[in-house]
Amino acid sequence: MKWSISVILIFILSFTNAQKKLSETLNYKDVTYKIKDTTQQKLDIYLPQRSDKKSPVLVFVHGGGWAQGNKALKDDYYLSDFVLRLVKAGYAVVSINYTLLNENTHFPAPIEDTKEAIRWIRVNAGKYNFDSENIGVWGASAGAQIGLIAANTDDSQFSEHSDFPNYSAKVNYFIDYFGPSDMNKLFRTKAPGFVIFIFKLIFPKIYDIRNKLVFGFTGYDIKGQKDEAMNGLKIYSPITYINNSSVPTLMIHGTKDKIVPYSQSEILKEVLDKNNVKNELISIKKGNHGLNEDSDHELMFEKTFKFIKENTH
Repeated sequence: MKWSISVILIFILSFTNAQKKLSETLNYKDVTYKIKDTTQQKLDIYLPQRSDKKSPVLVFVHGGGWAQGNKALKDDYYLSDFVLRLVKAGYAVVSINYTLLNENTHFPAPIEDTKEAIRWIRVNAGKYNFDSENIGVWGASAGAQIGLIAANTDDSQFSEHSDFPNYSAKVNYFIDYFGPSDMNKLFRTKAPGFVIFIFKLIFPKIYDIRNKLVFGFTGYDIKGQKDEAMNGLKIYSPITYINNSSVPTLMIHGTKDKIVPYSQSEILKEVLDKNNVKNELISIKKGNHGLNEDSDHELMFEKTFKFIKENTH
């Protein structure tokens, strides 16, 4: 798709304007919600104009391949715009950081962090005028995998290190933007040996990244500890936790996603349907991972906002 100079300039001006307005809506930045050892996990709070009415809360969990990314929305035009529009509509948006994976840090830390952030919101509901009875979670890419597990597990799971054990991490709904649901299928752990061998020859860098991510998730080497690694990936697959009491779920996914295939949302929808869980899958035709280019952002917001309103009481 070719863009004229005028179209590019309009996009840049719109993006800059949205960023300025969003920064004006950012009421509280870098608020610490969890301290573990010497590491602090922080969040940003976007609040609507003050009123006597409590604000429903939407928790945003960022993407970044589990090893990078942060809570700032400055590089995502349409996400910034969506947050701004939600805040104008009376919703509080809380964007969180979480523990990133590396050679020494593995799951379930990001899930524990997300559930702790939800508890923190309830603990501090009075201070920020949050409606603690109306909390939803919105995750993008890796953040969707983390958030799906946090939203669909009970308060006894992934909560061992909570500082707020008397507060619930339960939420009302989940919004999944192009997230993975079956980690073994995503990482092709069941592919025949010769397929993996050919893949390694043709895509050595991607093969190495895949192995490092599996280790980051599970702490096991897929090459020498395959069974243990596959079991770990099952534990951290959102579909493992779907049952007939799971939360209503909206999925938005691009059909040309080469990072997290569209089939991952199809898998999730199938499991949700089998368990009679309210859900909807919105297909973005020819949409890539991130849905930044050639994607119908107005449709995405319309479906997202409609879903939020339907599941806010």
